[in-house]
Amino acid sequence: MRTTDHVLDLDLVAGKQSSASRAAGVVGVMTAAWRLFRNRCEIARLNELDDRHLLDMGLRREDVREAITSPFFDNPGSYLTRASRNRVSLFYKGIRHD
Repeated sequence: MRTTDHVLDLDLVAGKQSSASRAAGVVGVMTAAWRLFRNRCEIARLNELDDRHLLDMGLRREDVREAITSPFFDNPGSYLTRASRNRVSLFYKGIRHD
């Protein structure tokens, strides 16, 4: 019976990243951070609306404040989406929270 040794050249698998690959990674992170910042600024503009307009979107002013004060790398839009969906769900169940 004959056995064969299999050797993996791990240097090829775990080689150094190219400078283009590193630059693409940095640009991706910076783009994501810029998008989060821009979204946060747009959500802050929701404070300019009156309560009736916010309620038309299924939101309250407290929901907007919670989204703005959320941790930076959390998506503030997800807070607003969740709050709006919960409020709509309660509305259709007959429970109204204005």
